[in-house]
Amino acid sequence: ATATPIGTGKGYLFESFPRHPQRSRSAAHANPTTREPAMTRTSSHFVTNDGVRLVYEVADVASASASSPIVFVHGWSGSRRYFDHSFAALISGPNPPPKVVRYDLRGHGDSDQPAWGHHVARYAADLRDLLEHLDLSNVTLVGASMGCAVIWSYIEIFGNLRLKGAVYVDQAPLQNRAPDWNLGSKGCYDVASLTRLQELLKHDFPGFAKGNAECCLSNPIDAQYQELLVAETMKASPEGLAHLMADHTALDWRPLLPHIKMPSLVLAGQKSQIFPWEGVTAVGRMIPNATTVVFPTCDHWLYIEDWSKFSTLVADFAANGEITSTAGEKQKMLLSGGQVLLVAEEGV
Repeated sequence: ATATPIGTGKGYLFESFPRHPQRSRSAAHANPTTREPAMTRTSSHFVTNDGVRLVYEVADVASASASSPIVFVHGWSGSRRYFDHSFAALISGPNPPPKVVRYDLRGHGDSDQPAWGHHVARYAADLRDLLEHLDLSNVTLVGASMGCAVIWSYIEIFGNLRLKGAVYVDQAPLQNRAPDWNLGSKGCYDVASLTRLQELLKHDFPGFAKGNAECCLSNPIDAQYQELLVAETMKASPEGLAHLMADHTALDWRPLLPHIKMPSLVLAGQKSQIFPWEGVTAVGRMIPNATTVVFPTCDHWLYIEDWSKFSTLVADFAANGEITSTAGEKQKMLLSGGQVLLVAEEGV
């Protein structure tokens, strides 16, 4: 069976952290022969204020600068391991490299799978707990898909606390259809489509995981790497994912976006099978002074398909609060509805 394209989803497996007794899912999907980018990192965990253990990694680079840390927030059904290539590139690229953090959301990856708390606002509180645990400030958050909603919820509840800016990757401000909105998810957009997705999660989770990976990529990637994407999705809780999507897909962030005052970068995959790219770039039009970059050859997982370009943009934005002329000198600049659009071309 294959999955109908849905609002979000990504992930791949790496058994680098001991399994918690609370987690019972088999590790049989792990592929120990899969190659990964060379890097040194430290895995650890912390406990949220409601008693849930979340696993995180901090780049272990002696020369890393703590002045402008970057924190990756993965999307629905994924894990921190999506960002392997970007994580490695950021560590080895800028001089000095930034401090880089990534973590597994509750119910995902190697983190605990509690029976409660699977809604975006609780995930935002978890992010607050992580930033406090690591005592990070001046942070640039990088959210992929539902990770954007987690950031928007954080801003709605906590304001700009500890933040410098944010990068939003391929997420529309509302997944569901509405009388004044038809640029949301292509596959999960109303009660009926949500119910179909929830039934698929319940009765054919492996089929969902396989189809989910296939519908988020338009460009070929290493076969073993794609196997990891499927396997990491299998580490999540189907029940938790069903509850989480019911919350996520109905949330309308359009009223909030005009009130975001910090630097914002929006990245859109023009070949995305998950959202119309116009729905993603709408985020850039709604946030004052946001910059939007369109990846014309990439899908929903643009940070996997073109991780080098993605990492360059994230590093530049985190360091400078904008895309500088150096990073954008080979990019075509367009004006669209009062916003600057940078079209990421080949070789940038």
